[in-house]
Amino acid sequence: MNIVFPYNEDIEQLISKAKKLFHLSMNGEASEKMSSMGYKLNYGVALPRIKEISKEFSTNKLFAECAWWSGCRELMILSTFLLEKDMNKSPFKKEELLKWSSQLFNLELCEQFSKNFLSKISYIDSSEIEKGYEMSCELANELITLQEDRTDLRVALGYINYANIIRQDPKRVLSAEKNIYNALETDVYSDSYVICTAISRYLRTKVQQNAEEVQRFIQKLDFSKGNRVQYIYEEVNTELQYGNF
Repeated sequence: MNIVFPYNEDIEQLISKAKKLFHLSMNGEASEKMSSMGYKLNYGVALPRIKEISKEFSTNKLFAECAWWSGCRELMILSTFLLEKDMNKSPFKKEELLKWSSQLFNLELCEQFSKNFLSKISYIDSSEIEKGYEMSCELANELITLQEDRTDLRVALGYINYANIIRQDPKRVLSAEKNIYNALETDVYSDSYVICTAISRYLRTKVQQNAEEVQRFIQKLDFSKGNRVQYIYEEVNTELQYGNF
């Protein structure tokens, strides 16, 4: 999906300012290594530095949208921090999630979109934290169980988001999580690298919450059904044996 935004001088100035800051922090070697990740432009800036740079900008959802659709790595990641700032003013809706997730083209973007924004919806209002967790889980469920417009990276974002929510509070029981189990039992046999990597991440994180449940799940895996299921089993089993939980 390509979105063309009407010319806006204020937004253009913000994008120009951000690019100048990224250029000052550019890492040529890192940029070259990221050349195969699908970005139209990348400066190789470290993630902590992008977060620091995001503090130079006030909340501006239009700027965040334009940055996300720019194709520039640093602008796209910057936009996830801007969305976090905008949470209280502009609640994120399912329709927006589907639109924004159509722009995902690698696992780094999935991770940053979830870690910096989507999994933090639960902190929109501390007086309604349960509602926030519910909202974040429902959005993840929507991605994992999509029938139409289902893509590997949307599914991966859903599982990664659950992992990030659990990591924030391993003791919290997520009632909405049971709604993804049917999809999980199918997706675990996917040949998709991104889906299997995301599932491995989700299950390894879930070990912190319920190691026995994860153990039962991986013991039932049928290695003859998929090329990558062995990888998931080994990754998760290692976490079960040596993880600190």
